[in-house]
Amino acid sequence: MYLEKLRLNIPKYYIQKMFTKRVYLPLVAIYSVGIAGVSLQGLGFIASITAVTSLLLEIPSGYISDKFGHKKSLVFGSIVVAISPLFYVMMPNFLGALLGMAVFFGGYAFHSGTMSAFLHETLTELGREDELAKVMTRAQTYGLLANVVLISLVPLTYSVDPRLPFLIGAFFLFINVLVVLSFTSPKPRDSVQTQEALSFRRLLKSLRSSNKFVLFLLLGLLTAVRNKMPEFREIHYQELGIPVESYGFLLAIGSLAAAAFSFYAYRLERLGPKKFYALDAVIVLLSLIALGTFRTPVAAIAIFALFVAYARSRTPVLHTMLLKESPTQDMKATYISLMEFFGALNGIWVPLALGYLMGVFGTGAAYLYFGLFLLVPVTVLFMLYLRRTET
Repeated sequence: MYLEKLRLNIPKYYIQKMFTKRVYLPLVAIYSVGIAGVSLQGLGFIASITAVTSLLLEIPSGYISDKFGHKKSLVFGSIVVAISPLFYVMMPNFLGALLGMAVFFGGYAFHSGTMSAFLHETLTELGREDELAKVMTRAQTYGLLANVVLISLVPLTYSVDPRLPFLIGAFFLFINVLVVLSFTSPKPRDSVQTQEALSFRRLLKSLRSSNKFVLFLLLGLLTAVRNKMPEFREIHYQELGIPVESYGFLLAIGSLAAAAFSFYAYRLERLGPKKFYALDAVIVLLSLIALGTFRTPVAAIAIFALFVAYARSRTPVLHTMLLKESPTQDMKATYISLMEFFGALNGIWVPLALGYLMGVFGTGAAYLYFGLFLLVPVTVLFMLYLRRTET
């Protein structure tokens, strides 16, 4: 009976992915600028504050999850996330836009490493540990297919009432809470609570001895760019003259491409860590440079669609590779959260830099200059990572 309930976590996870997306996402920047009166620099500031929120909560949320239970952390984070779009409705101003974004990512911090750890433990208990990347990327496919429909239709309600897409988004996110509540927790193998202080120190020591901090700096920088670059997408579309009414449809195209890619993305795991991290860096940097080089509506739509197709599958594959090399068995969520911490750390300055460059040079030039600038730190960090793994 217990194993059967545990097996049901997998299809429930597929359903959960269908209702965890922000169906109002194409309208956040437009609503913030047009209704709430936020400037482009203000959007960059909001994105930075959001990164600070993630930074402050990332490691504590992973620690809390490992100590008190992954399901409890997932439920709490889901409730916080579901509340976040209501701030746009109740407070159509700068503070509302700030809270709508910051509260969402604050709640998401309780999901980022925890869900991967929860699934890893579920599959390990079922004797299917090697299927982690496949399960996560397949779930991404089903979630994105549902997102294609929702994100195409929900933004159409913006013309009826700008608040309506955010209310619908909150409704779907509350469905997500109900699905997470139905998960079955895997039985713990040890009493983690009695080992936490020692385990956390041992984890940090293991990271230092294995030179993981250089890798986390590299992955954190790439994660920040991957997360923050699309936050200015609709502003770029607007500058290129693409009608606002089409934004939901265009985002759906990206989701459809991502769904097709995600179905087979688990095969990226076969590349091994070094090749995958190199490919990751190339895709992120080339996407920035291409957006700044080819400044036409068709090119922008195509580049963002391809970038989203890859970026949606990046996290499952990345977490799978990190969990396979995890130096700890009782603090997996904390381990993943440490890597996400570096993403949040870089996420403070990345949107500020992009917002400033866009305010001065325009969106296209900002993407180009920022991509060229990042060539240096990304190359240096990757070379350091290779050098330390070979010694």
